[in-house]
Amino acid sequence: MLKMRHCQMVKVREEEEQKKEKARIVLPQDGILSLEGFVNVYESELREGKFWGIAHDLAVMGEALPDAGVFESRYDRMYCSASLHPFAVLDTVSTVPCPNKSEPSDHLPIAASFVPR
Repeated sequence: MLKMRHCQMVKVREEEEQKKEKARIVLPQDGILSLEGFVNVYESELREGKFWGIAHDLAVMGEALPDAGVFESRYDRMYCSASLHPFAVLDTVSTVPCPNKSEPSDHLPIAASFVPR
């Protein structure tokens, strides 16, 4: 049973890898990307949430997006039940855009310690 299950898992992984390979964007043999192909690349980037890639490409072409300053908001949150009380909270803040030399990710760490109520 275990051996058969392992074989099924390997087969599923192989099928997933084949799907990924088919989804890859490949330049045409003549090296010229059509307008439709170009639009498809950027639509794919946007669907995957890779806005920074498009912003980078625009900047390289001399059409940089306006600088809106450092993004100041919060996406990451921690929740706990009513039976716990937060005892200590680490809330990391950056005053410069991330990633940067001292913070290699745009996801800043958060942590908390809880005690029973």
